[in-house]
Amino acid sequence: MKNRFSRFGWAATTAALLAALLGLAAPAAHAETTPATPTPSAGKMADLRAGKTTLKVGTDASFPPFEFTDANGTKIGFDIDVVKDLAAKAGIKNVEFVQMPFGNIVPALQANQIDVGASAIYISAERAKVVDFSEIYYPGGLGMFVSTANDTVKSLADLAGKKVAVQVGTKSVEWLRQNQPQAELVQVQTNDQMFSSVKLGQADAVVTGQPGGRYFIHEQGGLKQVGERLTNENYGFAFQKGDSDIREAFNAALKDMQSSGDFTKASAKWFGDESSTATGPAKERGIFNISSITNSWGPLMQGLGTTLQIIALSLALSLLFGMLGGFARLSHLRPIRWIGNVYVSVVRGTPFIVQLFFIYFALPQLGLQLSPMVAGILALGLYSGSYVTEIVRGAIQSVDKGQMEAARSCGMSSASALRHVIIPQAFLRMLPPLGNEFVSLTKNSALVSFVTISELFLVGQTIISRTFDALTVYVFIGLVYYILTNIIGMAANAIEKKMAVYI
Repeated sequence: MKNRFSRFGWAATTAALLAALLGLAAPAAHAETTPATPTPSAGKMADLRAGKTTLKVGTDASFPPFEFTDANGTKIGFDIDVVKDLAAKAGIKNVEFVQMPFGNIVPALQANQIDVGASAIYISAERAKVVDFSEIYYPGGLGMFVSTANDTVKSLADLAGKKVAVQVGTKSVEWLRQNQPQAELVQVQTNDQMFSSVKLGQADAVVTGQPGGRYFIHEQGGLKQVGERLTNENYGFAFQKGDSDIREAFNAALKDMQSSGDFTKASAKWFGDESSTATGPAKERGIFNISSITNSWGPLMQGLGTTLQIIALSLALSLLFGMLGGFARLSHLRPIRWIGNVYVSVVRGTPFIVQLFFIYFALPQLGLQLSPMVAGILALGLYSGSYVTEIVRGAIQSVDKGQMEAARSCGMSSASALRHVIIPQAFLRMLPPLGNEFVSLTKNSALVSFVTISELFLVGQTIISRTFDALTVYVFIGLVYYILTNIIGMAANAIEKKMAVYI
């Protein structure tokens, strides 16, 4: 009985389960495989014009008036209108806007996840090294904004020692580091977080695109622009490096749009009179604004449905990986045991967000491209499965060795004893820690929003970008997750009590 698991058939069980997993994964991986380096084919534009493929446009719909969402969850804004018009003029039949954080747009182009980046992107020499740009479609430039009550910041020099809110991955970050290194940068993910940080006193100023800042002032008030434009950068649409067909088609359509007057109409629709210097007072609003939830109930429920789907599939996958990992770690075969040990060590020893980004952004460079939904579920399943692995291993090892010896002395085979004696007892001991792990998985599901999955948290962020009502929306989302985790906890407790009679 020195190595009792060698008698239980762990090796055979593990090998069978691993083979089944590889058999299931191989077709999916084959179906999603694409070249590691995006190489647009000569027939790409022909397929787009024929409607055989869809033009995927990456955008961060949280930067009004360029791109944001209405109460129904529909993406609207200046960039959205312009891209639709340009695509129509270029003969492209189908256009899909893919929501993603601004900082993920360039990596997504490099990974062949999208065809175009349209999110008020500044044309810069640094970005031009990895993506191609269209002709200038709108004059941008950075602007500095402070609270209307702030009279201490009157120039760039006054930002020394001050907290300045900037959006991650934007031109503002590098420009401030070069031109005002004494400023303390407060880097946030979304546009609304920048302006809110000033209104809440978390930052002294905002440095961002002047058009977006002026739009916020027009809609919300409470801020003012300090001086004129800090820079003279301009906006352009980004394309995969070497994808000249789509870029040239967009450039030709842009000239047509500008000469026909359609571009001027779109600009006037979203920016209005840009010569006005009026700032307007801050809008009065209550602490909680239930209308922010009720007006967007449809998108929120769709986001909740996606969240539940992610949780259910990830939970099933974590159980599969956990059982495979647990059996592998108990195997007497050293190679299989080594695989189980490495899996647990690597996955538990690295942050979940790093694993998620690796699967979604890095794997395409190795030839394996997964959809956001598949990447998110796979990452959650792998991460949670590493913890389930230890739960399974610990539960099985906790069963007294005498149980197997007694079963064998009664004439039962190793497989039969394992199935009818060992596993049932181990399962009962797994229940409490499994319940805790599934609660953790449910909370971690919000992180898949970083790979553009429109689950509940991402939908909430897009609502905040339009309403700037972070308190109400985050309280609602927190309440939903609180209910979900308590339902899982109560279900686990109920099963545990039901099965307690067999202990």
